[in-house]
Formats: sequence, structure tokens, C-alpha cells
Amino acid sequence: MRPALQDSALLKGRALKTTYLRENATQPYVSIPPALIITDSNGATWTLGFSYVLNRGQFFFNVLRNDVDTGELASNIEYRQGKIRIRCSDGTQKVWRERPSGSLSRAPGYWV
Repeated sequence: MRPALQDSALLKGRALKTTYLRENATQPYVSIPPALIITDSNGATWTLGFSYVLNRGQFFFNVLRNDVDTGELASNIEYRQGKIRIRCSDGTQKVWRERPSGSLSRAPGYWV
């Protein structure tokens, strides 16, 4: 059986061992939970993982980008104004920044 042709303009991301193809990024404001996944404008798929800690009665889960742990724990993930934001266990909020395409780092981005 031949694989289906894929449009090169589709956003392609991976979450929970499933590849997601989308024509557009997620709506302008979406939060996990209640949503399961978010697709950003670069096509990356974001979700909360299964590893967690309980801090002051609230759960904080590992943050996954294309099924890769970003190294942060968060109570939620928000996609607002074209940016991925998380709420961390220490009460801070962090924003994901993509690395430029010519960057020498292998990491796709970092939290600020």
C-alpha cells in the first residue's frame, strides 16, 4: 500500500506517540487543560506528560514538545498571542523561545 501524499505546508507535530498534521496553528487562546494538545505556529505539538509532582496541593506535570520532555514542570500550558506559556511550581510563568535556524545548539528552543 502506498503512503498518502502529504502537503508540505502542513504543520507536523508529535504527541503521545501519535503524529498530528494540521493546516493551521491552534486557535489564538487555548489552554491545557482542558485541551489535550496545542499546535504552535511552527507546527510543534505541546502536551502535558505523565510524570508529575504534587506541590501545595496542586499537580505539576512534565511539559512535552513533540513528545520530548522540555525539562520543565507546569500546571498548565497556554497558547496566547502566538506564544507558548507555562505556569511553574514556584509560581513563575515562562515563555518558550525558538532558536534561530542557524543556531549551533541542537535544542529547538529554551524557556525564559
